[in-house]
Amino acid sequence: MRIFSIIFFIMFLSGCTHPIIITPELQSLKKPQGDYIQATAGYYITSYDRERQVISPGGGGDKISYYPYKELEPALQKVLYSLFQDVKKLDLSPTPEYLKANGITFAFLPEITTDSNSDSLFTWPPTSFTVNLSCKAFSQDGKLIWERKYSGVGTATFSEFKAEFGLAATRASQKVFSKMLNDLSQAAEFRK
Repeated sequence: MRIFSIIFFIMFLSGCTHPIIITPELQSLKKPQGDYIQATAGYYITSYDRERQVISPGGGGDKISYYPYKELEPALQKVLYSLFQDVKKLDLSPTPEYLKANGITFAFLPEITTDSNSDSLFTWPPTSFTVNLSCKAFSQDGKLIWERKYSGVGTATFSEFKAEFGLAATRASQKVFSKMLNDLSQAAEFRK
């Protein structure tokens, strides 16, 4: 009977889900040199995606939970605000009629996937985290004018993530949005 109690206790302790935050340090996404693009950028994230929680592997048999779209939306906003004269969150899917009626020059549609893992048997925070961002931009008349895919992997060791459990995730996010900021700052499609 005692062995069953021990097994139950171990099973109870393992398999917990711990919340983390994956938002990168926004100050690291610095505005590139040059003038703002004289246009209004809009971005669209569905309400379903914004509220969708993701659960992925952590260490020690535990899992982690986070909200990719909600937590990475500030980074997307920062990238767009760094480049465009104005930025608006779109409430509806960006049809040409909607974009024209709301004065949106370009509409950005992000798709985000994530994954995590850990090589630790004893601590739950992930030691490796991956963020994949696919983003499309449409002109006011609904034509696809820009599309990119980015992937960033962040890692962290126990001594680093003791104070910030989502450190591997924030590092991955920072890499992805830095790449996007760099690409957009050089994209001729938005400066015609």
